[in-house]
Amino acid sequence: MADFILPRTGILSFLDDEFRELLTSYGIIRETKAGELIIQETTPQTHLYVVITGVYAVSTKAGERDVKLDTVEAGDCFGEVSLFQPGPASATVTCAQAGRLWCMEAAQLQQFLFDAPQAGCALILGINTLLSRRLKRSNAVIRANEIVPAFLSVRSHRRSDTAPSV
Repeated sequence: MADFILPRTGILSFLDDEFRELLTSYGIIRETKAGELIIQETTPQTHLYVVITGVYAVSTKAGERDVKLDTVEAGDCFGEVSLFQPGPASATVTCAQAGRLWCMEAAQLQQFLFDAPQAGCALILGINTLLSRRLKRSNAVIRANEIVPAFLSVRSHRRSDTAPSV
């Protein structure tokens, strides 16, 4: 048995001990210090991070301002979006309180899915649950602040005075 096995929390809640031990072997443990930049918004991002200990601040830029999005702690994760939507990071993550992260690259996740499809389904279910919860929280903020995203403005009920009548 390994010295360390990922805990059965957060996205790992659906994995039993055997599969969490196997998953653990596909990544590495990373020690972090307060103030350390983990992910920089707009730079390529290919890792999933699971917080073992510590506190991590998630933020984004709105013009010149830094906007705090969330704080993640033990049992939570970040970087999961990059596993499904490769490309630049959508937020910055900074270590707020020294800790330990377990991380794996997207290629290692793909190998895990091939090697243990049942466990892979359980992991994907955990990630999907997390993303769904975050989407619901974002939707609540949008509703509470009556924000109409630019991509939805075409669907607004306002008609232009110059629009031809049908």
